[in-house]
Amino acid sequence: MKIHHIALSVKNLEVSSQFYKDNFGFKEVKRFERKDLGGKAVFLKLDNTQIEIWEFDKQIKNKDDFSNLNIIGIKHIAFEVSNLEKIYQKLKSKNMKIGKSKIGASGAKYTFLKDPDGLPLELYEPL
Repeated sequence: MKIHHIALSVKNLEVSSQFYKDNFGFKEVKRFERKDLGGKAVFLKLDNTQIEIWEFDKQIKNKDDFSNLNIIGIKHIAFEVSNLEKIYQKLKSKNMKIGKSKIGASGAKYTFLKDPDGLPLELYEPL
């Protein structure tokens, strides 16, 4: 068994998909619509990781209903990186808000930032 994808619901499909392409190197692999749900989506892939990004006509703000796809939110997505400092500098040069790196209880270096919808992302460098 393996994870196939992580789904995110966002305010603007184009803004969010471009964010993940430009800043993390994801490539678009598929677009589709679910007219029955009032939504459209795109699959983005980076190595063996896929994210499915959704935009819905009607957005719901109740983040406690995890079964409803058109609720914006997720705990966080962690991206493993080989050089956290290099990526930190790249993102800072784009005027992104990104926290300073720390050493976590797992012994790895990490930091957090947010995507265009404020969804939390972690950069994680194993030591």
